[in-house]
Amino acid sequence: MDEENKEDAKERKRPRTSEDFYLFCTYVLEYENYDAQKTEELRSNVNHSPPLDSSGSSVNSESNSETASSTQEYKPSEDETDEGSDSHDLVTCYCGKPFAGRPMIECSRCLTWIHLSCARIKKTNIPDVFHCAMCKADEKKRAASPSSHFKNKRHKKTS
Repeated sequence: MDEENKEDAKERKRPRTSEDFYLFCTYVLEYENYDAQKTEELRSNVNHSPPLDSSGSSVNSESNSETASSTQEYKPSEDETDEGSDSHDLVTCYCGKPFAGRPMIECSRCLTWIHLSCARIKKTNIPDVFHCAMCKADEKKRAASPSSHFKNKRHKKTS
């Protein structure tokens, strides 16, 4: 009896679709607190309904050539693809690797974006103000240089 139920369950399963995959990804991204808004915007740009004419009725009732063009897939404009691919392949981190969807943090001083893993920062402990290793090194050099120490003393007024 148990084997019959298993066989029935296997027969009732439907194959997974791309919509199922997108739904699954949305759940995972929401759970992980990632910004899925960009993904949703890209998905919403794909028009699944037939285009409407100025009167609000479906264009499908017109000529066959227009019907064929309405079934073509959405192709983003050059601006849209450039923005998405540029930001995804953009190299700003001193490790020399691109953004590639990994979480990053911006240095408050030099405004350079650095991967959290390269900055050795955990997602659970992100500071409000962050200074990269390069800026910290510059800061230490300035603090250690004797000329900056003497300059501060010269500007003091003695009464």
